[in-house]
Amino acid sequence: MINDLRFAFRMLVKYPAFSIVAFLALVLGIGANTTVFGIINALLLRPLPVGHSKEVVKVFTTDNHIKGNQSTSCLNFQDYANQNTAFSSMAAYTFAGMGMSRGTDTLNVTGLLVSGNYFDLLQVKPALGRTFLAEEDSTPNGHPVVVLGYKFWRKLGADPTIVGNQVTLNGHSFTVIGIAPAAFTGVDVGFSPDLWVPISMHQWVRPGGDFWFEERRALLLSVVGRLKPGVTISEAQAQMRTIAKQLEQAYPDVNKERSIALMSLEAAKSQALGGPNNEDLARNVSLLLVAASASILLIACANVANLLLARSTARQREMAVRLALGAGRGRIVRQLLTESILLGLIGGIGGVVLAYCLGDVLVALLPPLPFPIDLNPQPDWRVLSFSCVVAILSGVMFGLAPALQMARWNLTEGLRERASTGGGAVTRLNLRSLLVVAQIAVSLLLLIGSGLFLKSFHKAQAIDPGFRIENLDLVTINPVLAGYDSDRGLQVVRAIADQIRHDPRVAGADLNNWVPLFGGEGRTVVIEGRDLTDQHNRKFANYSPITPGYFQTMGIQLLRGRNFNEHDAEKNAAPVAIIDETMANEFWPNEDALGHRFRFLVFKTPIEVIGIARNSKAVTLGEISTPMVYRPLNEVTDTGITLFVHTTGAPGVMLSEIRQIIRAVDVHIPITYEKTIRDHMAIALWPSWMGAMLLGSLGLLAFILASMGVYGVMAYSVSQRTRELGIRMALGAQTGQVIQLVLRQGMFLAAIGLGFGLLAAFGSTRLAGSLLYGVNPSDPFIFVGVTSLLALAALAACYFPARRTLKINPVVALRTE
Repeated sequence: MINDLRFAFRMLVKYPAFSIVAFLALVLGIGANTTVFGIINALLLRPLPVGHSKEVVKVFTTDNHIKGNQSTSCLNFQDYANQNTAFSSMAAYTFAGMGMSRGTDTLNVTGLLVSGNYFDLLQVKPALGRTFLAEEDSTPNGHPVVVLGYKFWRKLGADPTIVGNQVTLNGHSFTVIGIAPAAFTGVDVGFSPDLWVPISMHQWVRPGGDFWFEERRALLLSVVGRLKPGVTISEAQAQMRTIAKQLEQAYPDVNKERSIALMSLEAAKSQALGGPNNEDLARNVSLLLVAASASILLIACANVANLLLARSTARQREMAVRLALGAGRGRIVRQLLTESILLGLIGGIGGVVLAYCLGDVLVALLPPLPFPIDLNPQPDWRVLSFSCVVAILSGVMFGLAPALQMARWNLTEGLRERASTGGGAVTRLNLRSLLVVAQIAVSLLLLIGSGLFLKSFHKAQAIDPGFRIENLDLVTINPVLAGYDSDRGLQVVRAIADQIRHDPRVAGADLNNWVPLFGGEGRTVVIEGRDLTDQHNRKFANYSPITPGYFQTMGIQLLRGRNFNEHDAEKNAAPVAIIDETMANEFWPNEDALGHRFRFLVFKTPIEVIGIARNSKAVTLGEISTPMVYRPLNEVTDTGITLFVHTTGAPGVMLSEIRQIIRAVDVHIPITYEKTIRDHMAIALWPSWMGAMLLGSLGLLAFILASMGVYGVMAYSVSQRTRELGIRMALGAQTGQVIQLVLRQGMFLAAIGLGFGLLAAFGSTRLAGSLLYGVNPSDPFIFVGVTSLLALAALAACYFPARRTLKINPVVALRTE
């Protein structure tokens, strides 16, 4: 084997042009697969840094009136934890934004409020110091302690003496007791908390949010549990559903038709990436990317196989001599496979290097988000093992057919003086032709898929979100984190909005607790006087508190009824609401919703509908419309509030001015988010854009490799047919006739490949229909356009080798070699 490897290396050096071209093709093919697998590994496959993670499950609330799995209320969690016997322990956590005061400025941080047993349940040991004790989550506001995330600790300077010292969060002093390990970021993939605080400190961390922790209806906490030895997920789920049924009977007003669902951490990651309304999205996207990258690898392997078949002509005499000296055909195959596998491994090394570079590029392309993220698609041992296997399999794939073909050559023919034109030429040409057909078919399939996703991204950009998409800035601030209570916070925010309105460059400035396309608060709506079991009752609706000028500032049309006025926001005013078209149609079909009354399930006060507004997108651009309730803004919560500023000129210019106004009012008020509406929508479009770019890049790569394959086989064909073409020209054939002969051969192969590719595309693109925004999976423009483009590329790849026939001298071509 060592001798085989040494000889294989010498052969790569002997043919540098072949080695370089084959190496580059393999780097692209293996690099694309390694990069895609690195993304899937980072998001789905890489295990969370949790001790005995297979024993840990996520616990979700299910509600017949809300699609998808939901969080759990604090009071229900306590009952589940106390009454079950399936778990050794259960822990809960919830996200919380905080303001960390440092000098004269306030740093926005995002952390988790966690139960005292959170780290113990997950079996996570700190890098420095300690984690929480059970008693530190027993007394409200009794233990102001905090564990810092490793990345956040490094951001603060990585001072080990910070353990035991104080930090200021929301104006309160907390003691740092530990630093989390570098690999630990919790159990939610992609999110990297800055710090962890006991739930008992929620009044300091989320001032004014007591309601959510004391209301059994409020779905606030994410819950994890560690199964006892020998207990399966299905057994634990059966017991938890029994407890849920008991809670439904004990508290029918809030727990009606609610139950429990358990899920492994791995399955929960897929659901989280897919979103609450499409749990299969992550799996479908992963399969799509794997199929696309595998197609690239197949095309690259076909290219290298064609190169090996072309090189086999030069080595025919060598193989004949080996056979004549007694080498068995199996020995010949082993030597040739050793050469191809060595080439594959070298290409694999280059592919891993390319994947490292592309990993950095992908991270750099992530949009700026208002919360810390943790995504590392660069190769780890799993990805390196995958690359090694792919490299070896690639070597076998592109090396086996040429090796077997060379081993079958006729010894006598191989030793003839003109062996290069002898036996097996037709067979080699047929095999090379089949490889080109396969390349074109796979390339067409991948290019059509890329075209559909690129068009989908273009369509997504053109989707009407239902609100203004020009000349609009949005800035989110959180006065609660600066120590303001709800009333004082509302006063200061209104004062800031008034100052902004006085600027001549501002056409309107208004407030909303809800940031469109970013998610927000949802509540269950009950229609007054209607049975709870009615199909048009007790449904989920988004909740959006606004100021009276919000609709005008956002460009949302008020279809019927009246707008809010300043009196509607007063504490003693009659409760009123404006709803959107979707809510009007779902709750009052075939009726006029104006004047009807409803209430939120967690409240008893009825609310009158005074207006109906046009639908607008709430969470995603491609969503099915969800009912929306607009209410007059009369409080500021711990989640902050957003200023929407309609400018008369170009957006973005006012952002610095808005920042100065806020800082002039109070330098400690944190600005948690600031964007123009276009930049904000780019975040919502990012998954579609990234998918389009990845598939588009893979499609372009397939296009290039397929064109190279056609060119290579036609160039080889012309070189092999030099004598034949010389004879034709000597007998009077015109140059155009000879070129036409060569083009006919190449385009015949291309036509077969395009035919197979179209059949495959018609059958497979329908599977990706759920991932496309407003695009027909059989879009005729994409199918015809891409097919024509690839046909033109094939024609060009055939034409340039065909032109070489113009340089053929019949006398030289007929001369005996």
